[in-house]
Amino acid sequence: MADDPDNWFDEPDVSDAWEARSERLARSRGAAPAEPDADSDDWLSPAAAKPTLRKRSAPNRRQVALAGAAVLALALLLGILAAAGVFSSSSKPTSLAPTTTPSGTTPTVTTTPTTPVKPKVPVPTSGLKPGDKGASVKQLQRALKSAGYTVGKIDGSYGPSTESAVKQFQQAHGLTADGIAGSKTLGALRSAVS
Repeated sequence: MADDPDNWFDEPDVSDAWEARSERLARSRGAAPAEPDADSDDWLSPAAAKPTLRKRSAPNRRQVALAGAAVLALALLLGILAAAGVFSSSSKPTSLAPTTTPSGTTPTVTTTPTTPVKPKVPVPTSGLKPGDKGASVKQLQRALKSAGYTVGKIDGSYGPSTESAVKQFQQAHGLTADGIAGSKTLGALRSAVS
């Protein structure tokens, strides 16, 4: 029963394990084995495993030419982009031509101060009073809103909120605060929004 290969519970025979180990150790130290065994194949020992080093072949002419062409194309692309001003921090590309001035003269640069231009809001030409309705009232409401007064909804109806805004405007400009947009009130509003 001891020789049955299908018996999983049978203990392995390790009687010659110490001799095989001592032979491997002797070979790794460079000493001759105690008993040369022709059947043993020790592929784990360093003497048996000789590493094979592959030498890297030198690049051929085609590889060198391709690498050179790639470097040249990259340098050309970067040169074109630099000339176009892509790498500069200014918003306009710089001119490639040098600027010259005649000798003895200095260029004069004049700058005109710019002031923000408010869009002109139309102001009605005829007087308006509470209860009026229509496009002229919408113009009045837009002009008052542009001047900074709260008129409520711009609906073309001269209601309490529009009347209140007209009174506030009149008080701020030294006019009689009656809530009626007469010629003096409309003239002051015209100069306030233009």
